[in-house]
Amino acid sequence: MLVVGEIITALLPHSRPLTPEQARQALALAVGESVVQWARPVPHTASPTLLHGVDCKLPQGPRDDGRVTDAAADNGSVRGVGTVCSRAVLTGGHLLQGSAWTAITAQYQPRRMPWSYYLARPGKVNPIGNLDAGRLARGFLYADARRDRTGLLDTAAIAKHSIHDVLAWQHLDQRPPIKTGAKRVRWAAIAEPGMVSEVAFRLVDGDRRRMSMTTGAVDPEQLASAAEDLAVHDWLLTAVQERIQRSKIGEDSRHTLQTLRPVVDHLLHLWSPGSRTSHDLQFMWDSLEERPGLTRQWTTMTERVRSQIDFGAADLADKVLSIIERNPRILGGGNGEPGF
Repeated sequence: MLVVGEIITALLPHSRPLTPEQARQALALAVGESVVQWARPVPHTASPTLLHGVDCKLPQGPRDDGRVTDAAADNGSVRGVGTVCSRAVLTGGHLLQGSAWTAITAQYQPRRMPWSYYLARPGKVNPIGNLDAGRLARGFLYADARRDRTGLLDTAAIAKHSIHDVLAWQHLDQRPPIKTGAKRVRWAAIAEPGMVSEVAFRLVDGDRRRMSMTTGAVDPEQLASAAEDLAVHDWLLTAVQERIQRSKIGEDSRHTLQTLRPVVDHLLHLWSPGSRTSHDLQFMWDSLEERPGLTRQWTTMTERVRSQIDFGAADLADKVLSIIERNPRILGGGNGEPGF
């Protein structure tokens, strides 16, 4: 079975974290369906899972021998019909994700079936033709590089749909504490009994990432949860790194404090890798912690943030004391009245 998906992660445009009750209201995207919440180790809310019908092209990657299959060097595609799952996820009341995924499974009828056939198999897309999981996984991961993407499966658009539904909630004040962009993670996982468990995670550019995985038989929703967990922590790493780069360390203590203080107030407590990943997929974090070492990088950056805040506060205090020593009347006038 091949499972593919895409996740968009961004900071909720609200000045403070949503309470559990507010999060439940904001993520109630389907009438009569339950919103799922966890309190430990970090508050976490997931909307009901929605289904989206698709009749599209599934991009194929190169053959194993590296040969392409058409003159445009885009390796062709197969028609796929079925449904894609989506949901919105809120971590710590602050980090909003739109997630979309589907399992691509073989259809044994060599023609397009009525919609009732596909609706009876929610969360699955069936290719009409042969299923080559390896080629479809490679084609999906690198579909953004194609010259012609017309009609291809667009999981990003489906993921954005869930985000837009949450952003329409009328109680958001549109004043995020940190201004930073959204990040996209496109992922594909081949889950078959007896497969060797492996994971690869790549930064494509400033806002796009790719994750590929092979594993044993695992439920598609568990794969989606693991990918969401990874996407949250990749966003945290990137956001904190960007704030450090903008903080003018060693140049302007006041600017450094103003830039890094929101990181401490709103982001540092959200780091909890593996908290939403099932036991069967913990190898993903074991591998990524070994190389590139996400928690090591996080620890280094957070220690730098805290030390710069401490040093900056001490530097500002020293400057204030120096001013007071040069101008003792600031604290009190000659008549005993305070200067301010």
